[in-house]
Amino acid sequence: MSLTGVVLVAAYLFNPDVGAPSESSIVIWALFVSLCLLGAVATLLPHRCSPSRALPRDLDPSKFTVVLGVRLHHGHHISCNHFQGHEYDIQGRSFCASCTGMLVGALAAASVATLHFFYGWNPGGVFGYMGLGCVVLGLVYIPLRIASGAILRSLINALFVLGFSLILSVVDVSGNAAFDLVVIGLSVFWMFTRIQLSSWSYDKFCDECGEECWAEESKEN
Repeated sequence: MSLTGVVLVAAYLFNPDVGAPSESSIVIWALFVSLCLLGAVATLLPHRCSPSRALPRDLDPSKFTVVLGVRLHHGHHISCNHFQGHEYDIQGRSFCASCTGMLVGALAAASVATLHFFYGWNPGGVFGYMGLGCVVLGLVYIPLRIASGAILRSLINALFVLGFSLILSVVDVSGNAAFDLVVIGLSVFWMFTRIQLSSWSYDKFCDECGEECWAEESKEN
């Protein structure tokens, strides 16, 4: 379904339904930016987004920071050879490479949308295809296992989310508010697909591993 959405958007970019400027641009912007900000917060609460991300109470303190009584998890992968390259280690604290990338991407996407809807930045059609390419890369890199390092993981995930805003900005130029909503809906579904792919990959790694760890204990509980 996600790939069908990619084809649908590609077809629209190739032959856009050009109309008058939309009068609901502020609503489109507010909806998209709100979703971006919710996504940014979600990257710090990965255990709320996926059952397979259940975290133990005695999680290593290097993987979270408590702010106003709330645990913000910037690291959640177990210490295992399967997950080497999935986290950064900065001054004794762990940061998930993918979540960090998506956090940066969400903030960048909100900024791009603001530039377009409030300041009239009019991207060319090529930016739409670039955004679509970023989305495809973000969907296929997990099953194809083409990113082994933390930096590359962060970059791909940042571009994945940024791609949503590039597509939306190009589509919005046509003045078709209905398809703006379609793009936003597809963006949510693409993100859901990305989370599911990550969960399946995570579970597959653990199923192939014969060692006991808190990840297996979390599944049992």
